[in-house]
Amino acid sequence: MATTAPSSARQTKGGAELAPARRGGPTDPSHDENLRRGILNTDVGRPVAALLVGAFLLIIYAIPIGQAIRDKVAGDDSVLLDLFRRRPNRENIKQFEDDLNKASTPREWVRPRMQALLTRHGGYGNVKAVLGRSGWLYYAPGVTAVSGPGFLEPAQLALRASAALDDEGTVAPDPRPAILDFAAYLRGRGITLVVVPVPDKASLQPVELTGRSRDGTGAPAHNPDRERLASDLRAAGVLVFDPMPETLSPGAPPRFLQQDTHWRPEWMDQVAGALARLLVDHALASGPPRSWHRTAKAVSRVGDVTDMLGLPEDQTLYAPESVTIDEVRDADDKLFEPSEKAAVLLLGDSFTNVFSLDAMGWGEGAGLGPHLALALGRDVDVIAQNDSGAFATRQLLWNALAGGEAGGNDRLTGKKVVVWEFASRELAVGNWKPLDWSRARPDAAGATP
Repeated sequence: MATTAPSSARQTKGGAELAPARRGGPTDPSHDENLRRGILNTDVGRPVAALLVGAFLLIIYAIPIGQAIRDKVAGDDSVLLDLFRRRPNRENIKQFEDDLNKASTPREWVRPRMQALLTRHGGYGNVKAVLGRSGWLYYAPGVTAVSGPGFLEPAQLALRASAALDDEGTVAPDPRPAILDFAAYLRGRGITLVVVPVPDKASLQPVELTGRSRDGTGAPAHNPDRERLASDLRAAGVLVFDPMPETLSPGAPPRFLQQDTHWRPEWMDQVAGALARLLVDHALASGPPRSWHRTAKAVSRVGDVTDMLGLPEDQTLYAPESVTIDEVRDADDKLFEPSEKAAVLLLGDSFTNVFSLDAMGWGEGAGLGPHLALALGRDVDVIAQNDSGAFATRQLLWNALAGGEAGGNDRLTGKKVVVWEFASRELAVGNWKPLDWSRARPDAAGATP
């Protein structure tokens, strides 16, 4: 006679007991469907909800109120009031955010200490600084320029142009039109252009970046379009002086400062000497000879990439680096000064200014301009500005010509050559905006830019 198992008996499968299904448990079809849809049911009581909301509001309001009290006690104007003093358009709101970041006491206290923890224990830099091996630091845009796609690739040019439009700006990403246009203007005035793209630290100090010894031999790494650009410029009659060595040798002295974006003084001196020989070979160095001599001087500081990390002022992760610079002095023992009467004009960025601009912390009278003059035995004129080497010094020269300097002076009078130095990373990240050189005619001094 057949019997029916009681409802309380456990179900079995293959001799193993199965737990009874519970409504709403893991085997509930509605539970599985909610999981597939990313829905998680949570029950929060009123006391807990009130506590979370209160904590959130406290964080939101405590920081700006505390900042306002701090500004009042210190007698400073509160940046918060600027939000109500300007029209709420995109530009003013962005400016307000920037000012608020700079004035935020909590941010200025927390951020350096958090960065120090991340750097010391996590090995992390930030958007500007890349941590290498054994205390070496690298400028992130330079690393990207070396390891990234070709800067002349149509897709890359379009991407950079569209990204600038998204930020309500305009960028001319292709360096060739700006360089060739500048060269054509100078050629019309009987002046030769020499382009000097300084290689990035990531190209010439790869072992300290990657830790792989095999990277320290063979041809240096570089952007795929480096040679293509040089070929296009030379085909158009532009002289290109590329200081990039053909090969890297293991155990060779470093060419760059350990914590800085810039070259060491020894390699800069070698580059100045090679550049001077190029100018002499092309009969571009002229003018009365000058007697220059060197005076050695020790200088030290932490590098500019250390500054970019934003560590606390009392940080001990990176000690100052010491180097010996050679100040260039004349027969009266006076430091080198640019001469507007020189036949050679050097346009440059921070690679020109380092060791010459005292504000950079690496000394003065010992940079590329002075050492080029020393190697030539002649005067040299210099126009240099840190950052934005793609257009900054070119813009300064254009302003001087189209706007007119005091007394209507033409900075290009008597020049035979313009040496344009810029960091090679500018080829991949710089703004090569065009300038209307037709307004920079010799007879245009005094015209409104």
